[in-house]
Amino acid sequence: MTTTTVTGAAYVRAVTPTAERAQADFRVLLHVLSRPGLLDAVHPGNGPAALTVAAGLADVEVPTAVLTGPGEEHWARALHLATSAPAAPPETARMVVALRPPAAAEITALTRGDALHPEFGTRLIAAVSALSQENEAEPRDEHMEGPEVVLALSGPGVPGTRRIRVSGLDRAVFNALAAANADFPAGIDTFLVAADGTVAGLPRSTRIEIENGDD
Repeated sequence: MTTTTVTGAAYVRAVTPTAERAQADFRVLLHVLSRPGLLDAVHPGNGPAALTVAAGLADVEVPTAVLTGPGEEHWARALHLATSAPAAPPETARMVVALRPPAAAEITALTRGDALHPEFGTRLIAAVSALSQENEAEPRDEHMEGPEVVLALSGPGVPGTRRIRVSGLDRAVFNALAAANADFPAGIDTFLVAADGTVAGLPRSTRIEIENGDD
């Protein structure tokens, strides 16, 4: 057995949850998608936490794209092998997993479905550096990588307004996401996943207002 094979198998194992863990994580995802702005946590496993979310949602009927940074291509291969989800370009994928920060233009290009077929809208899973409730947020860690944005969320499942602080994606990404969801029920359902497994859901029905952040 070659080193490449051993290494590849290890990556596949890292993104393959046990049945019990997959069920628990799926309940978490339903919870945060129905209550936008509330935070919960999935088990981060031994790979990127965003892949834990993806592994619980992908299957042979979900064309999936994985956006990776340099040197991360093995995680894309591992997800496809672990779930049998067919690879697809982001523009036609039903699920897009962003292990690196996506550009606003990449969000704009995602499939949104339409009023008659909203189920064709993309499900976006985006890795972020950190997530916190804004009313609980501590001062920004000077060592935290990437920009920081405060989102004010309203709409179904939100009593009034909830605020979350997102580190690792700039405001242009959220502006593009808000624009993509302007024609509800068409749009993009989004999970934000921090490295520690903290997760937030932003369904397409949620109104997103950006209160600060870097372009």
